[in-house]
Amino acid sequence: MTVWWDRLDISGTDVCRITQEGNGWVLDGTAIFADPETSCLRYRIDCAPDWSTTQATVSGWVGGGDKHLRVIRGPDGWTCNGVPVAKAGGPLDIDLGFTPASNTNAIRRLDLRIGDSAETTALWLDTDDWNLKPLHQIYTRTGPNSYDYASPVHNYLATLITNDFGVVLTYPDLWQAR
Repeated sequence: MTVWWDRLDISGTDVCRITQEGNGWVLDGTAIFADPETSCLRYRIDCAPDWSTTQATVSGWVGGGDKHLRVIRGPDGWTCNGVPVAKAGGPLDIDLGFTPASNTNAIRRLDLRIGDSAETTALWLDTDDWNLKPLHQIYTRTGPNSYDYASPVHNYLATLITNDFGVVLTYPDLWQAR
């Protein structure tokens, strides 16, 4: 499955392919955007059969600087480029702050029924400072293809529209699939 999103708040685009590899899943894509500097980032998220993240890589450039991150979830927590991530605890999902692709793994892993809600914490890549941080999130399934998504620390709430697989098609004011 492939998806192409256009960024709505700034100039940008993102393309992603989701494939099943072995018993798990892979989200593999490239995001190009200008916020505040022109950026080109290739990402790959590897997920276990239950859609929990096992590892993620991000490589590319932001402005004049290169970015290379390899994030792995192991039995003792998360590491980034071999260094333990402080205060990461035990999140099962990674949320790459520059792409809507990384909502898919949480939506699929939570497997909510209509009307159900779940609180979870993701390991979030904050593109303001390029640090990994725990991010409390709440997903509530409101319809066959709609989820209320909340990030309380950011006082953010949006209704995400997905396809039947769980890929976000509409992320209000941020992303829209073609």
